[in-house]
Amino acid sequence: MAVADVEAIRDACVTKETRGKYKSSLNGIAKWIRKELAKVDHNTDRFFDSSGELNLMEFTPPYFEQFLVYKSRGVKAGTLSGYRSAIKDLYRVRRLALPPEYGDGMKQLFSGMKRMEADSDQISNPKTSGKQPLTYSLYQKLCKETLELGDGGFSHLFLTSQWNLMCRSISVQTVQTQHFVAKDDGIGVIFVKTKTNQEGTGPRDPRHVYANPLSPSTCWVTALAIYLACHPRLQQGPLFPGSNQKLRLSKALGSLLKLDGSAKTYGTHSVRKGVATFACGGSTGGPSIVSVCLRCGWSLGGVQDRYFRYEAAGDQFLGRVVAGLPINDSKFATLPPHFMATGDSTTTSVLRTVFPSLADEPNLNGILQLCLASLVFHREYLQQNMSTNHPLLSTIVFTNVNVFHSLQEQLQLGDSSWMHPTGIPPYIELYKKLDKQQQSIDLLPDKLEQRMEAILEKKGVAAGNITRDLLHEEIRALLEEVGLQKEKPAALSTLSTAQTRYYHTWGGKFHVLPKDFAFPSIDPLGAWILWWFGNPELNYPPYKGIPSDDLDTPQKKATLSEWSVMMRHIINGIEKDLRKPMPAIRDEVHAIELFKIGYNTLELKPSKRKRRNAQIKLTTVLRLIREAGQEQRSPDDICGRPLRRRKRRTRHSNSTCATGNSSVRDEE
Repeated sequence: MAVADVEAIRDACVTKETRGKYKSSLNGIAKWIRKELAKVDHNTDRFFDSSGELNLMEFTPPYFEQFLVYKSRGVKAGTLSGYRSAIKDLYRVRRLALPPEYGDGMKQLFSGMKRMEADSDQISNPKTSGKQPLTYSLYQKLCKETLELGDGGFSHLFLTSQWNLMCRSISVQTVQTQHFVAKDDGIGVIFVKTKTNQEGTGPRDPRHVYANPLSPSTCWVTALAIYLACHPRLQQGPLFPGSNQKLRLSKALGSLLKLDGSAKTYGTHSVRKGVATFACGGSTGGPSIVSVCLRCGWSLGGVQDRYFRYEAAGDQFLGRVVAGLPINDSKFATLPPHFMATGDSTTTSVLRTVFPSLADEPNLNGILQLCLASLVFHREYLQQNMSTNHPLLSTIVFTNVNVFHSLQEQLQLGDSSWMHPTGIPPYIELYKKLDKQQQSIDLLPDKLEQRMEAILEKKGVAAGNITRDLLHEEIRALLEEVGLQKEKPAALSTLSTAQTRYYHTWGGKFHVLPKDFAFPSIDPLGAWILWWFGNPELNYPPYKGIPSDDLDTPQKKATLSEWSVMMRHIINGIEKDLRKPMPAIRDEVHAIELFKIGYNTLELKPSKRKRRNAQIKLTTVLRLIREAGQEQRSPDDICGRPLRRRKRRTRHSNSTCATGNSSVRDEE
């Protein structure tokens, strides 16, 4: 093994992110030497070697202590400890013995700084350190706002994952789908490496995550379903492929919090602080502090490993609490939406259509069924809270009403024959019995009326002014006086089952599309499905048959042209691989099979950075195809203007005023 390889292995004990922080700290020390120390010491060049790095033979502990005293005027002792860690790491890298002054003497210095800070805070306004914990109400608000974003569910799933898993953002960034485990009515997520388990030698106990069908905007299972449905080409492996995805979330949260003026108060770490506070302080009957510490990955020293151990029941109870289920209600034991039978052919077929790349993974089958059930259960809510061009609304669950109804018939939410609630405290059973008792009391008025009517029918009433109807009204009035009269149910409206086709009028003509129609920002597979099947739910025909006259702007017409070019690339790839004309598409499953054949033949321009291949949009893929084609041709063969990048459209750019639009419908 080469010496360089040995050194690389040694350096692996410090993460890339930590090494970057160390470098920043050392740069801060160097800046202090050149700017502040140079005022009293005119020979500061001796503190640096020929390469400009710190010379530890000259930069001795007394100088470092002077630096700490200088920096303590503006930052807290907790921040200064980062500089001490950077200096210690520098000694380790250079294979130098750490001077004894960095031991007990340095500890006393930091202890004195902390006491002086405490004295100062006692008599003045204390300086806050770090970000504030995220409150549950603000978490709910952010969940609803991220749900409406057009990023394919990324921000929404990342946020709910960090909250429910109670982990650091770097841990969420490295979650792998092969570490998901189906756990009865929940989902287990395993972390091999954490901040307190850097070598992966600790127990690999799953963190249980539960659905919350009472709150679709904060439900983690629904968030996972949205994300996977919007990225059907995502393979087994990283849940969030790409580099530095936590920074991507930080930017998204920052833009949302900036609207409220709280961008400087909260950050990604606020999520973990907030969920720990919510779990411990949300109720006096909440989970134990031991369960919270174990799930958060907080070190309790030798006591934790020796006396405090992981227990599934405690973690399951904690998982239900942080999911937002009402802890003081019988609904705390609510099961997630699920299907009555797990091996139904219809469910399996739709599963392969919505999640084509993950449906055959053994560890994900049960999880994907819960995801599909959540999409069906929350379909109406999602349609109301998402823009019509959101990628999710282009999937078969939302475009094919027949598929939706067939899945809805198999949907189940209450008691199940094969699923049982876990993580339930004993008092929830008492709540259930109280609810049943209340239901019996609510049924009492009807039973009393029926009993009295039976008596009247049996005994009869003597001829006179007292009639049966009069007694019936008197009994009902009596029940109203004692507060036992049941409210009359509202009359059910009759729904028309006739299939309706809508036409729209604008520009003085009839059109099959409304004027405010917009192409969704979608990946090639989703566009391929829309190209052949359209969106029956919105009454949109297959996109391959959309006339350009039904689009009101040149930009939309150009987008239709780009879609057409992209589909031609895929069709050419299919015919090239099959060596015959593309066969007629039978259904969605067949369309996905053909898409995989054609897409795998496409040649994209390579990237120096790590690319999220399963998440790039249609327009990006088409641009990469064109750029790859330009690189393959000689400069003499390239004619015309060079390719220009498309301008990104803002979040609300698709919003078009629909005033003046009228629609007529044809009953078939």
